[in-house]
This record gives sequence, C-alpha cells and structure tokens, in this order.
Amino acid sequence: MNGTIDLNELKKIELDLMTEVHEICEREGFGYSLGGGTLLGAVRHKGFIPWDDDIDIMMPRPDYDAFIEYCATHETPFAVRSFENDKTYVDLSAKVYNPNTVLKDDAIDGGDKTGVAIDVFVIDGLGDTEKAARKAFKKTEFKRELLVAANWKRFFRSKTRPWYYEPIRFAFYALSRGVNKSKLFDKIQSVYKKIDFDKSKYAAAVGGAYREREILPQSVFTEYIELPFEGKSFKAIAAYDTYLSSIYGDYMKLPPEEKRTSHHTFTAYYKNAEAEETDGQ
Repeated sequence: MNGTIDLNELKKIELDLMTEVHEICEREGFGYSLGGGTLLGAVRHKGFIPWDDDIDIMMPRPDYDAFIEYCATHETPFAVRSFENDKTYVDLSAKVYNPNTVLKDDAIDGGDKTGVAIDVFVIDGLGDTEKAARKAFKKTEFKRELLVAANWKRFFRSKTRPWYYEPIRFAFYALSRGVNKSKLFDKIQSVYKKIDFDKSKYAAAVGGAYREREILPQSVFTEYIELPFEGKSFKAIAAYDTYLSSIYGDYMKLPPEEKRTSHHTFTAYYKNAEAEETDGQ
C-alpha cells in the first residue's frame, strides 16, 4: 500500500498531537503528565526512547473526565476515541489520534477505527492506605487481563512478558473469545469511578502495563513540572524519580540490546493513500 508512514513521520505526527493536547490542557487547566516510557524518554533522552515509537500521557480521573467532555463539546484538531464516546471501544486508555491516518494491525482489534495516536491513561484513586489500594487494584485484575485478551484478533507472543507466561496468556485468549467486552469494561470502570480521587491517598493507572508497580501516593500524580521532549516542553510529574524507580528500577541504565525493540504490531498509513489505492483496484 502506498502512503506508508515511516518511523520518523510517525513520531512527528505523535509529537504534533502531543503539542495540541498540551495547548488545550494548559488553556483549560487540565492536569496531565507524560507517562511510562514517554516520561522515561523525556528524563533519559530528552525525547523519544530511540527504539520506541509512541507517546503515552496520564491524567488524574477528574482531569481525564473533563478533557474527554471538552473534546466531545468543542472542535479539536484531532479525534478522540474512548469508551465514553464509543461503547465498542474497550481499551482502558483513550486514544487521541490523527483522523487522516489509519492503522493496519493483524493482532490487535480496532486500529482501523483510529489512526496514529497518543494514549491517555486514567489515574484512578484507590483508597486511603497502600493495603486498601492493592486490594482495590486486585479486585478487577482477572477482568482486566481478560479484557486485554478480548481485544486480540489472534494469539501472538508477547514482546514484554517472559516465555513461561505464554500458557497463561493463551488461557486468557481462549476464555476471552466469548465475553461481552462492553459489559466487562463497564464492570471494571464502575469499581474505580466509585472511589473519590481527591480523597484517596493512593492512586494508579489501573490500565497501565506495569500493574502494581504503578500504585503510588496520590500526590505523586498531581504536582507537575515541565521537561524537554524533542525540542518542545511538556508537563511531567514532579516526583518522576519516585514513579520511574517504582516501574523500571535503575531507569537511567540502558536495557540490553535485545530488549531495545518497539512493542507495536501495526503499520500506519495516510487515509488518502488508502483511498487512492482502493480506487485504482
């Protein structure tokens, strides 16, 4: 297919999306921070991790809800896909995407309905003590793993999990074939929407890839600084050392060569190129 988006162009589109989100959040007062590997990239590389190709941000639940509502009621230079505006979308992070692009993915469902995107993870309150937070986090653990597998088109080897976890992943894949994804998502989300974020002393991105390592004091996620990223400046949690140390350990140390790979399974295209090819068939 013509119009394939290469790695450099992919990063440029994502950076433009990030700039647009940042401008809205600054103007409207929505709190956000770079998250996961994107925050690590900002701290360690002042930009993308060289072998990575995505941008993740995180928002406390009140800011996330306000941001989604704003995007639903105002014209924005990007499109948003989340469970709040599309009940067939059952990912625990929302996607802010370029509507002139499309993804082709033979492993993960839904890419053809979005495009090149940045992921917006929700930081939910989990309770007043670390013990209560871990209990609340575990309450939906099985359902979350099942939901992740329900979005797979086929079974595939994980790029992040050790080989001995593959039988468990396959079991979740088999179980997930008969689930109602929207109901499952609703059950997960309803647990955390009942917990008042502002009154919680602990919080986490429940849909994050790092699971219990993301459970931290709520204050970690609500105080911000700005960090350089690819020549621009974006918001980051002031306590980034606490967060990155919890997730990655010695985060300034580079991983071994064999671990320096992208986790994506998609190929990105410009929509107009896809239409041109279809017309020519």
